[in-house]
Amino acid sequence: EAEQAYRKALELASGRIVVPLYSDGYNAGLMAISDDAGESWKPSLPIIGFAPIQPTIFQKKSGQPVAYCRDSGGPPMRVLASTSDDNGATWSAARDVELPNPGASVAAVNLADGRWAFVYNDAEDGRHTLAVAISDDEGATWKWTRHLDRTEKGKGGFAYPTAIQGNDGRIHVSYTHSVDEGKTIK
Repeated sequence: EAEQAYRKALELASGRIVVPLYSDGYNAGLMAISDDAGESWKPSLPIIGFAPIQPTIFQKKSGQPVAYCRDSGGPPMRVLASTSDDNGATWSAARDVELPNPGASVAAVNLADGRWAFVYNDAEDGRHTLAVAISDDEGATWKWTRHLDRTEKGKGGFAYPTAIQGNDGRIHVSYTHSVDEGKTIK
């Protein structure tokens, strides 16, 4: 069964719309780009690296997009990051960041106050723990982490998060919730 991950579009400061895409077959991420409010689309060049898939995008205060990707390669299992200097048309080689990743999808939210919220499985060895980390320095450090769900390894998993910030300032996250008692979307 093919895995699917919802990736949300981001309108850059330039007005360009960028939609993250990926290929399981090629183990690569790329972007769909529209410069005319979605009337027409073109692809970016792929994000190169050791299997960066399922990208999600932050936008720096400078307007530069930063893609954080699932690591579908080998150890060390880390979130992979790539930047674009041309509004998403081309991307730097993906590099490991400090955040662990067990080969699981991630979600990014630029918060209204300028901070970044990042939802990810914060373990290298499974999806049994799901966390939200907050950065106040555009991903240089992640100073605050809170867990959404945790269970013993082998007793369940939490995956494929997506997140938005509501008008009330709250961060809303949905994800698959699979434990011995059953499976649902939480």
